[in-house]
Amino acid sequence: MTAEIAERGRIWQAKAAALADIEQRQLFFIGGAPRSGTTWVQLLFDAHPDVCCKGEGLFPHHLGKGIDQVINGWRKALTEKNNTLFKKSGGYPLPDQEDADFLLATGILRAFSRQCAGGHYRAIGEKTPENVFLFPRLKRLFPHAKFVGVVRDPRDALTSALHIFHDTTQDDDLDASQLAYIRQALGPMVHGLKAMLGLCSQYPADCAIVSYEALIADSAGSVSRLFDFLGVDGSREIVDACIKKTSFSSLSNGRAPGEGRDNEFFRKGIVGDWRATLTPEMNRIILEAVGEWFPTFGWKA
Repeated sequence: MTAEIAERGRIWQAKAAALADIEQRQLFFIGGAPRSGTTWVQLLFDAHPDVCCKGEGLFPHHLGKGIDQVINGWRKALTEKNNTLFKKSGGYPLPDQEDADFLLATGILRAFSRQCAGGHYRAIGEKTPENVFLFPRLKRLFPHAKFVGVVRDPRDALTSALHIFHDTTQDDDLDASQLAYIRQALGPMVHGLKAMLGLCSQYPADCAIVSYEALIADSAGSVSRLFDFLGVDGSREIVDACIKKTSFSSLSNGRAPGEGRDNEFFRKGIVGDWRATLTPEMNRIILEAVGEWFPTFGWKA
């Protein structure tokens, strides 16, 4: 039994050392609105031989919020016990936000270790669109981490979302149903965009924003800049190989850009598709919500 306990201790120490090693890599996180191109960027990074980038780890909701709930529940239970049974003796120290952050950071590092599957990578990252809401906290947990925000003309992003996520029945008024979906989606989209821009303003050297439109118009230049941002080889040979591996045709089983197929994750792969779907009213509502940022990203109203 003593030998078994000692072996378990060595295993634990080895796992802890592995997490410390992971933490020293160039960690990065990708986020953006759904259907904005976050998966494309993730795949581009993962195609690089020195980068391991998977998606989606679902850190914001399933890990971050779950840990916060556990810590809050534990704190509440201890407080009740301290205020009753142990009122005179002082009770037990309460967990705080630092405990939650430590557990979240450890969980993410453990996930990254699993993700790498024993491989040695210079940069390790993950993509979940909702990461944008967690960017400030992630920056606090991993001060040397880098953040990649992906943006796309909201009209194209919402058009793609309508074709992929939005269900209508025969009894629905199609325009009204789609308009309601757009109104509901715009709130989180604006919130995420503000969070992304806010972090970039505060930590400009550690943040990069790439647009779907730029990735299509200048794939080589955009991808080279992203690789340079992470500090990995951005040579033309590697860039071209990554672009080829993640082209729309490669990801959609041979379809050409513009050859759309609803309910396919890689649906159409073009810019400006919103014109065939959105009504003038839908366009107006979107512009009212996010039009102020169109010049920033070169989108035409």
